[in-house]
Formats: sequence, structure tokens, C-alpha cells
Amino acid sequence: MIMLVYVEEIMLRLPQRLALALLVGLFFFSINDSLIAQSKWHQSYAAGLKAIKNQEWRTAIRHFSAALDKKNKDKDKTRAYGAVFISYHPNREMGIAYYHLGDYVRAREYLQRAQRQARSPRGRSFLNKVQKMNPNSRPLPPPVYDPPPQKPVIEYQPGTTYEKPDYSSKISPPAKPDAAEEINVGERLSVAILPFDTKGVGDEFGDIDMLDKLTTAFVNLNRFKVVERAQLERILSEQKLGLSGIVDVSTAVKIGAAVGVETVVCGSIVRSRNSVSIDARLVDTESAEIISAQDAFATKISLVALSEMIQNVATKIKRDVPVVSGIVVNLQNNRLTLDLGKSKGAQKGMKCYVFREGDSIIHPKTKEVIGKVFEQICEVQLVEVFDGYSIAKITQSKNGVPQVLDRVITK
Repeated sequence: MIMLVYVEEIMLRLPQRLALALLVGLFFFSINDSLIAQSKWHQSYAAGLKAIKNQEWRTAIRHFSAALDKKNKDKDKTRAYGAVFISYHPNREMGIAYYHLGDYVRAREYLQRAQRQARSPRGRSFLNKVQKMNPNSRPLPPPVYDPPPQKPVIEYQPGTTYEKPDYSSKISPPAKPDAAEEINVGERLSVAILPFDTKGVGDEFGDIDMLDKLTTAFVNLNRFKVVERAQLERILSEQKLGLSGIVDVSTAVKIGAAVGVETVVCGSIVRSRNSVSIDARLVDTESAEIISAQDAFATKISLVALSEMIQNVATKIKRDVPVVSGIVVNLQNNRLTLDLGKSKGAQKGMKCYVFREGDSIIHPKTKEVIGKVFEQICEVQLVEVFDGYSIAKITQSKNGVPQVLDRVITK
């Protein structure tokens, strides 16, 4: 209060222009100080997210602790700079890091706090995992932190020019809930794209090969192992089967089994006056069950509209068979209980790899960890799926016997 009175007296004694300039300078100086204070917790949170992605759990804990010292509340929408907002969940990510370190007591503490402040599917999923581990029976080990990174710290000095932080490159968005990591365990779900039945379609799309368009769309999804058209035609020729007249599921399944793929995509493209629609089905070649059925519609006849429809329907099918990961939580004979449930996108009939994490792959010169070795234990198929877990049966043994805490990823 005394300082405000003192400033007011100075302003009255100064010329009007000089007083105005002084006020503007004080205003921007206070904004700069505020931005610098904010940037520290943002940088800590961003560094923590990067450490989580790299599975550097102790480093992540150190960065999230620094962020929590400045802002200790999880929020779905937190102001970063100006009109820029980010999803800020340091308590949740701290709990996830402790979970991976096996410190289930601290993991539960942070995850429960995060759920009280800002509920999220990712937080709920990991909290359920912690509860299944019976954290009260685990001893509480002392926290161990990695040494701080040896990077120069630039402190603000009065009289220097402060550049606005580039949050678009320094702050990465949080990972999607329950998204699977990029793990090179085995091949993805194999699929053969079969020619679609066309009705009312003439030469209005020009000299375009529908099958090539469909195949390209599914290849670009980076989700399936797509059989090349040449390979498909060669195998069908050997089996004395053709690609024409594939209009029903039973015929598609027969061709898929001959090719040796787990799924096939079949469907139809129909034109009605000035509109065109596409219907596509993803079919399991073993059970003949339709895994996903999707459609798309356009109100104009053009090559662009056709391409957009094909891409749209392919993306919808991909969403029905997400790549998700989890762990084995229980074993009984050849049946496994997995923490993959409907909340993660798991569906009955999904096929998964059970694998175990091995040694790190270390670069001989930089000594940095550039990857990890994953050992396949077996393949399983989901036979019962509930909201928070599923029951799977072993369909193919590979290396050893599965154990509790082995990791799982969908094909």
C-alpha cells in the first residue's frame, strides 16, 4: 500500500508523457517476470512427459515434482501462454511413473489425487492396476532420482530482451488414454483387400482402379499388414480362384483362408443418381464373424469424393480395432486374465501377443538406449471381454510360459 502511494506521488510530479511511458514499462516488465515464472513449470512438465514417453520413470518424477512445486493441481485446460491452453496432469503422470517403478503406495496416492482433481480414463485405468497390486502389502522404498541433466540454465537479467517461448515445439500434448506404445513385438493383423462389388458405377470416375485405391488407403493407416495385390492374385491363381463376384462374406472368408490372412475387407460401392455410397466390412477369416462394418456417403460424383469416402471408411475400421497394450494380471491353466477391457477398446475375438521385456539396445558410440529387445511368449485370443478386464486363451505357444506382469499388445 505504501509503495502504491509512493508511485502515485512520483507520477504526479512527472510530465504526462514520461509518466505514461514509465507505467507502460512497468506493465511489460511485470508481464515478462510472469512469463518467465510460468515457463519454468511448463518446461518441467514438458520434460516429464518426454521422460514418460522414453520410459525414464525416475527422471519423469523429478520433472513432475518441479512442476508441482509451481502448479500443484491437475486440470484438463490450463493456460500456458496468452490464448494457448494445455492439458496439465502432473499428479496423474507422477502416479504412473511410480507404478512402473513398483512403488504402488505412492502411485495410488498421486493417482487418487489426480482423479479427485480432474478425472481421466488414463488415470482411472492406472489406478485400477495399482489397486489390483494390493499396494498396502508393498514396502515403501525411498525415492531415487536421476542426477539433473547437464544443460545450461539461462536466467533472466534486467535490461535484456525476452523472447516469447515457443510452446508449440517445447510442449508435447499428453499421450492419448491407454494408447499402446510403439513396440516391435510381432506383425500386425494381416488383411487382404478384396474387390468391392460396384452397382450403377460407370466411367464417371475415369480410368481408376478401385482395388488399388482401397489397398492404398489401408496401407497408409499403418495399422494392418496388407497383402500386396500381385501376391493376392498369384495365390488365387494357384488355388484356381478369381477376384470377381465377391459379394458375400462366405466367399470372402474362403478367399482369405486360401491367401492365409487373418482378416479380409470386402464390400460394395453403389451410385444412386448424383450420390454415391460405400459399405465395407472387416471379416475374421477363422470365425467368419464381422469385426467391423462401416459406411460413407457423398452427394457428388467425383474422384475426390470417392477418395475421401474410401479414406473415411478405412479410418473408421481402424478405430474399431485399436492397438492397445496392457499386462497379464492372473493365470489359470491356458486362460489368462488381462487388464484389457472395453474401456480400452478391447473386443471379443481380438488376437494379442504376450511378451516380456528384455535387455536394452545401447548405441556403441553414444551409449544411449535406442531400443529394447522384446521376447514373444505366446499368442492369445480374447474370449470374454468386460469393462476393465478380459479373459484370453492361449492359441500359440512360442517361448516359455506366460507369467503375471508379462506385457500384452493387440496384433
